[in-house]
Amino acid sequence: MSPPTSEFPHPLSRVKQQAGYRLSYQIVDSLIWLGIRDMINDLRKKKLKLRPVTYLSGSQGSDSDVPHAYIWSPHLVPKPKDWGPKIDVVGFCFLDLASNFEPPEALVKWLEDGDQPIYIGFGSLPVQEPQKMTEIIVEALEKTGQRGIINKGWGGLGDLAEPKESIYLLDNIPHDWLFLRCKAVVHHGGAGTTAAGLKAACPTTIVPFFGDQPFWGDRVHARGVGPPPIPVDEFTLPKLVDAINFMLDPKVKARAVELAKAMENEDGVTGAVKAFFKQLPRKKPEPESEPLPSSIFSISRCFGCS
Repeated sequence: MSPPTSEFPHPLSRVKQQAGYRLSYQIVDSLIWLGIRDMINDLRKKKLKLRPVTYLSGSQGSDSDVPHAYIWSPHLVPKPKDWGPKIDVVGFCFLDLASNFEPPEALVKWLEDGDQPIYIGFGSLPVQEPQKMTEIIVEALEKTGQRGIINKGWGGLGDLAEPKESIYLLDNIPHDWLFLRCKAVVHHGGAGTTAAGLKAACPTTIVPFFGDQPFWGDRVHARGVGPPPIPVDEFTLPKLVDAINFMLDPKVKARAVELAKAMENEDGVTGAVKAFFKQLPRKKPEPESEPLPSSIFSISRCFGCS
């Protein structure tokens, strides 16, 4: 379970007031435990032959002495001051997909024929009104004078009445290749997508749908590399235009470049392994056995055990 902090709320909560940050961890952890305890106890009883964990004890079982390693960038979300030495923030994990990627010739030519575009896409998340959202995206790009790449994703974005030279439609391709060629990015705020955009020095607008996505939107804005997040049910033309203009500010780009430089050599996998070995308890030395008394009258000798 997550160690609480007074610096930010549980990533799955919506608490806005600092006074409730620590309590949010207890509430979310308890709700998660209520949802999974039947599966956990079924495994314990049938496979492990252990007694079930009862009532809420599972959600309260977070021992402050148990080490934790968080796989996010300390340059984006620094380790809270009230987390002790048993907790590490080890950096984001990145997939190296660009090295084996052959981009379509049409995309390469389109990128070379104009300014860097703004990427907009929401991956596999369902969009309730894809046509309306597509119209908002296209109009916002036109109003701000920007070229755009729209990732059609599973939500069905990008159904244009007629092709536009300033808009390129694509399916999923490696973010670590594409984002380096983009001016800024607009996406749902998954941890991996957020990390890829920031590593590529892209100012970022997050349109959260659920889960921890609002948390990453708040962190990006607090770091100064993106506007306030736009919840998907509040996605409007004026808000997207304002978000794009925010990202086009040279000061925002400078902060994004600074953050990307700090994250340049970040490797969450190596960091997690180092944290694991650092937190391993040291092996206790075997107690030395005391030598048997040398006296001829020792008890062992008396009972013929010598």
